[in-house]
Amino acid sequence: MDIGNSYFNVVAHSGVPAMHAAVLPPLGQVLFLDKVESYSELRLPNNRYAYSSIYNPGTHHLTPLPVTTNPFCCGGSFLADGRLVTVGGNGPLLWLDPTVEDGFDAIRYIVNDNGTYDWKEPGNKLASNRWYASAQTMSDGKMFVAAGSLNSLTQLNFSNNNPTYEILDENGISEGENIPMDILVDTMPY
Repeated sequence: MDIGNSYFNVVAHSGVPAMHAAVLPPLGQVLFLDKVESYSELRLPNNRYAYSSIYNPGTHHLTPLPVTTNPFCCGGSFLADGRLVTVGGNGPLLWLDPTVEDGFDAIRYIVNDNGTYDWKEPGNKLASNRWYASAQTMSDGKMFVAAGSLNSLTQLNFSNNNPTYEILDENGISEGENIPMDILVDTMPY
């Protein structure tokens, strides 16, 4: 394939180390999501580091976003209404940022309010802790959330693993039941 004299230009930065990135409907803005860290390029109004940002490709403007719970190692998927939902995450790292709480059982929603995006964490929780959870939106609009670790410790110890799945309803709220998945037991630790 001949690409001729093609080249790339860096037109902006994400502002935060990007663990996850998603293009958000309907405006095509890009969400970046990180974890609690000791540095990012963006700061929040309270002068703490931002762990999430929104990038506008049309203006190259970056907006820092606060998070309430630690999203490191979360899973995520979109609801039918276009909201991105992230599930699970990491424990609090209070020595780095005492304002960000435990994310192991968190459910986070990115909400577009008339063109302004923000994380909403109203306190809805997963049925159990999930570190490195997998999430997939199903054809009925519900979300399948599976696996992960209960505590971020070694996967070689069976008691650390979460060989279950749960369902979030079409609004992204857990139905509250962990359902065993034999395949996750049989293939442990992978």
